[in-house]
Amino acid sequence: MVPRTLLVVDDDPTLEGRVQDALPVCRIVAAGGVADALEAVRTHRPPVVALSVDLAQLAESPNSGGGLDALSLILGEAPSIKVIALAPHDQRVLAVRAVARGAHEVCGKPIDAQELAGVVQRAFQRADLELEGRRLATGDAPPTLRVLRDETERRALLDSLARSGGNLSATARLLGVSRPTLYSLLRQHGIRAD
Repeated sequence: MVPRTLLVVDDDPTLEGRVQDALPVCRIVAAGGVADALEAVRTHRPPVVALSVDLAQLAESPNSGGGLDALSLILGEAPSIKVIALAPHDQRVLAVRAVARGAHEVCGKPIDAQELAGVVQRAFQRADLELEGRRLATGDAPPTLRVLRDETERRALLDSLARSGGNLSATARLLGVSRPTLYSLLRQHGIRAD
């Protein structure tokens, strides 16, 4: 199984290790600031980002909103990314602001390994569902079993008709079906046997 990539954005170097311990099946990419985070988003294209939104140190300029501005920048770079806002338990207003800016979910700090694992798992599931939806909408999805069966059945009908020279009794024998079944299949697939 290929490990999923999770980008962790925080200036605490120990957080990466705690997240890796909580999520051993993920490949953790760490960033300490907004510029590093944006570069990691471009390079690694992670479906999920865990972002500390309480840190003014993440801000590139003293008047910016720190982690909240980083959240907006990340979503501006990759709108489909699922950002998990890491906010201190006692800063509910910050958590609400993060959700208002587009955070997928909020996880409290200090990190509880079980809570984080659940939140990250839900974010990956949501990212997978949205990706599958986009694939279905654009026609990039693999064909369903029914479509494959219908195409194969149609090809077999046309091949048998050609091999029998258009003789329906011989075509039915080649396919191992009765004539009424053959007529039904021909109608179903829009094949005219003249």
